[in-house]
Amino acid sequence: MVVLNKKSFKLPYMDKEKFLLLLRLGLERNQSFYCIKSYNNIEKLIDTISNILNGEKIMFLQSCLICDKDFACSDCKYYELCATRDLPFQCVCPQCLKEKKPYAEYVENSDKRKAPPPE
Repeated sequence: MVVLNKKSFKLPYMDKEKFLLLLRLGLERNQSFYCIKSYNNIEKLIDTISNILNGEKIMFLQSCLICDKDFACSDCKYYELCATRDLPFQCVCPQCLKEKKPYAEYVENSDKRKAPPPE
């Protein structure tokens, strides 16, 4: 199993066709790193990355909606029940679930992410 951070990860050299396919599926390349720009074709993107990595199972780190920490789905006690496990989305990390951090913190943090940049 390969665990990737959706914000920045490396892939081995590939032919032009595979590279262009990854870009069409929603990856973006910055220097020698890749990041996910679009989630519209996420299943196909994961399958393609898996094929490039010789069939390895791909798991992406989640970002906590409350504390913004990256964490692996396998750390969560709801892993088996989760519909979005191993996908590069956002969730609540086990630490925030354990501490029962309030929903208000989540709302406050999501407002900060949506705020326009200062002019």
